[in-house]
Amino acid sequence: MPQAETISRIDSMRIGFTGSFYPVPANVEEDDIAEWQLQRAIELGCAVLQVSTLPKDHMKLAEFGQLAQSKSIELELSAPGAFSLAGPFSDERGANRFRQAIAYAKQLKMPVVRTAYGRLDVETSRFNQSFSIREHIEALVPALQAAAKIAEDAGVRLAVENHCDFTGRELAQLLDAVDSAYVGAALDTGNGYTVFSDPNEDIEALAAYTFTTHIKDMKVVKSQAKGWIPLTAFGCVLGEGHVDIPKALSLLAQKSPRADGLHLIVEPGWMIFDPTRDTASQSEEYFRKSIYYLQSLQQNRGRAKI
Repeated sequence: MPQAETISRIDSMRIGFTGSFYPVPANVEEDDIAEWQLQRAIELGCAVLQVSTLPKDHMKLAEFGQLAQSKSIELELSAPGAFSLAGPFSDERGANRFRQAIAYAKQLKMPVVRTAYGRLDVETSRFNQSFSIREHIEALVPALQAAAKIAEDAGVRLAVENHCDFTGRELAQLLDAVDSAYVGAALDTGNGYTVFSDPNEDIEALAAYTFTTHIKDMKVVKSQAKGWIPLTAFGCVLGEGHVDIPKALSLLAQKSPRADGLHLIVEPGWMIFDPTRDTASQSEEYFRKSIYYLQSLQQNRGRAKI
């Protein structure tokens, strides 16, 4: 792909943040969190918001959707329960949560929703020794095929995150087996470390499947736990760690089926906070610096690797 086209696609990508991690003032009511974060996204120059809490009031929900559209902010939502729809892990309560999330996404005109299988434990990961990795992946196919049909009927694309469960290549095998134009990847650029995989290799493996992202950076440091594995990884501001973010954007521009307007959603990793400072202010600082870093890449500053 010509350099100019790669840069053009990168510049079209929509920067935003994960609402579930962005600090909200204590005096903001639960039904007002989504609008507060939307206004904050506008102030930060963002064009997408991954909402964590939607208004329960139907009128407020409709007004929130209208406000987002009027400000040209695309919304994204997590849709838990996709892996509850069929197969050995089927569960009607989880399946209903997925259907409800898809209904919200359709109502709010979201182009894509995200889901994940891994739940930060060994059992929902490649390290579950009760069956082989191949058997584990095959067991997940029926659920995602059922989810694909629901997503297609709603006109919404479903993106599966590499969520502390499989390597990028293994998730690609799962997506190939599902074989649906409505199911792709929610590429997290830093989660590879949690399954002892090089995140940069995961990015290469999943770029061609990516519908949306979590843009995350992590820094490998010496472990302070005596007798443990000597190296560990912690989250950091984008551009300060070992994930090659400029190369990731370049690969996504060249290979993603949704490269034009792709959501670049900033998400913190496992951060180390200064105990002498307020955690909320440090979180806000992380988001602000990381959002600016992505904006600077789009504005041709610091783009030596792209």
